[in-house]
Amino acid sequence: MSKNKQVPSLEARRRALRKIGGLTAFGLVPGLTTMLSAQTAEAAGSYKAIVCVFLFGGNDANNMIVPTDAPTYATYLAARGGIGTTSNGALALPNAGQSGGVLPLANTNLGVHPSMPELQSLWASNNAALLLNVGNLVQPLASVAAYSSGYGGPTIPVNLFSHFDQQQQMQMTSTTIDPTTGWAGRLADSISIASGSMPVGISAAGNAQLLAGASSVPIVVPQKGTLQYNGFNSSSPSQARLSSLQSLFGISGNSTFMSSVGSVQSDSVTKANSLKSILQSAAAVSGNFPLYSTSGLSQQLAQVALLIQAAANGTITAPSQQIFFVSLGGFDTHNNELAIQGPLLAQLSSGLNGFYNTMVQIGQSNNVVAFTLSDFARTLQPASGGGTDHAWGSHHIIVGGTGAVKGGQVFGTLPNLTLGGPSDVTQEGRWLPKYSIDQYGATLASWLGASSGAISNAFPNLVNFSTSNLGFLA
Repeated sequence: MSKNKQVPSLEARRRALRKIGGLTAFGLVPGLTTMLSAQTAEAAGSYKAIVCVFLFGGNDANNMIVPTDAPTYATYLAARGGIGTTSNGALALPNAGQSGGVLPLANTNLGVHPSMPELQSLWASNNAALLLNVGNLVQPLASVAAYSSGYGGPTIPVNLFSHFDQQQQMQMTSTTIDPTTGWAGRLADSISIASGSMPVGISAAGNAQLLAGASSVPIVVPQKGTLQYNGFNSSSPSQARLSSLQSLFGISGNSTFMSSVGSVQSDSVTKANSLKSILQSAAAVSGNFPLYSTSGLSQQLAQVALLIQAAANGTITAPSQQIFFVSLGGFDTHNNELAIQGPLLAQLSSGLNGFYNTMVQIGQSNNVVAFTLSDFARTLQPASGGGTDHAWGSHHIIVGGTGAVKGGQVFGTLPNLTLGGPSDVTQEGRWLPKYSIDQYGATLASWLGASSGAISNAFPNLVNFSTSNLGFLA
């Protein structure tokens, strides 16, 4: 044996098993050793959940939320190069009241993209709020000068404007603690779950950094449909192969590690069967999602809705606090943004509205909050080809019942939209954030019921900010 080759310790074996649990088992579902059994539900009314909707690629929030007052709109219009068409490379949307214009939000000087009428309706019913100019921050930066003087140092998040780094940091925060965990996973570490319970973190969009904990193990469910081993069907030969595979998992031998792996996989099959009847009932909620047949986001949100319903009504055992992850990609609009972003925002608006309506239907609208995240915003100034480049501070949507979300309200303010102005860290419209992901996430965590200690552990930079709760939740 090489002197550098070591026999794994018991703790190393445990870590390896947790990693296996955090990955799909032959396309099945990860972490099923912590999965559910049909036992008594949590006490009525005690259940709460937050649902992260991650917009991968960097959503151009400058065209999702648009100023409608004449002076600010004029600045926006000039910076975006005029009203955008398919041929001129400009990106401004017409103002509210104009043909194809943004949809005004009541009691504000803001409008939303014309492809988001459902969001406008959620706003009107006080079921949607806006949080403006959020980004990765290690500590508050009072001015562009503070950013410039600290660039490259410990007060500035690393690798700004990089997709991979900013996607990671929005999910784990700009921190030097364990880079394998996400802020929601660190929150999950503090939430106790009963034996046989569904875990705290669940993704319908593949493995998510956000949900990775030091001790808690998230699970992944399919975007659509039930849990099953890939490559198997109902035919007799296929079922025979599956039976042999399950028997193999059950083999015990001299290797504690391999026996443990077998136990994980065998239990996965048993527990997956417990979920089948729940995820097979998509028809019960899919009618609330008009784009269900074509939108992966709507399909993911429908899966989450089914799991929330099962947890809330006691069909499955679940912790009283849960965190879900769904996503929508395609927002890296370096070219042809007008044609690309509109349909994506239509999926977002329709999906959020369908999810909210489902929560109303199952009596959980005041117990569940959905919120958006993204890598970053995009430059206000257009790039070549009718697109935009990577930026920083962005705007986000929070949706829920009036007992959960302070709907119909704007939290924060728009940055100064002058190119090269006091909010622009470059000359192209990259906004210096007012709020940090730590503050955003801590507000959600506080509403969820996390302790102050758990919040401090999940958001290590929070101590640098004077305000830990941004107030957008009831």
